[in-house]
Amino acid sequence: MPKISLIIPAYNEEKRIRETIKGAKDVLSKLGIKDFEIIVVDDGSTDKTFEEAKKENVIVVGYKKNKGKGYAIKYGSKFASKDLITFLDADSEINPKQIKILLDYMEKHNADFVIGSKRHKLSKIEYYPLIRKILSISYNIIVRLLFHFNVKDTQAGIKLVKADALKKILPYMRVKRFAFDVELLAYAKKFNYKIVEAPIILKFSKRGIGRVKLKTILNIFFDTMAIAYRFYILQFYSSILKNTLLFLSIFLILILVYKKFFNPYIFPFAELKIIIILLFIIVLILVLGLPYDYFSKRFD
Repeated sequence: MPKISLIIPAYNEEKRIRETIKGAKDVLSKLGIKDFEIIVVDDGSTDKTFEEAKKENVIVVGYKKNKGKGYAIKYGSKFASKDLITFLDADSEINPKQIKILLDYMEKHNADFVIGSKRHKLSKIEYYPLIRKILSISYNIIVRLLFHFNVKDTQAGIKLVKADALKKILPYMRVKRFAFDVELLAYAKKFNYKIVEAPIILKFSKRGIGRVKLKTILNIFFDTMAIAYRFYILQFYSSILKNTLLFLSIFLILILVYKKFFNPYIFPFAELKIIIILLFIIVLILVLGLPYDYFSKRFD
């Protein structure tokens, strides 16, 4: 039987959080999963989400300032101790019983990431506001063009991930709020993890665009462009810099060898100490992976 950590990011969900937790407990128990933990992350709620979640005898963590779903998942992952980690939105639009479908797909396809998808051919969408559908399709087109994903939906609120894969990726991630799912899958693709989509049953609880306002749409777009910038431009120039430094180090070593064994007077400006210091700096840079890899892992 798998061991599962279920992370529920929640923001101002005092009316529904207990229902979501109870549903998750019931599902996991019926699946015969005895070794599981539920981690509710209170994402700076201004209501009593934290207190209501505490009543269900689960792990509840949080912070005072709202930082976004991505940050909440990343924060909650620090407390996860099981082999598999699943994310579930607190708004009850996706029933927790669908965790079983994701588990089945992970086992069947030997996948590292299983993502719930509204566009899977077996998915059932009971109510899908037209404006949200248009926005979702448009965003998916942009994402697939930018990152060459083979998945048709990145934003559904339920995912199942192998813990070791997630914990390898999270230190690299920079997006905390609006395009967390896209960055997560972009890194999963970069590290050659297997990603599959699973069908879901979804009924939107909010009419129109719900919480998705114009400002949110713009922020999602800018976050997505920022991910593309980091993946294609920063990494491209980082690669050029590394190759240049590697070539320079070889050149300095050749000078060092030539001065030592053939002509100590050639390149008089290149004294032994200076060459050694330069080589040390270059090796340090290459080993640490500067500038991009080092800072992308450590900048928060």
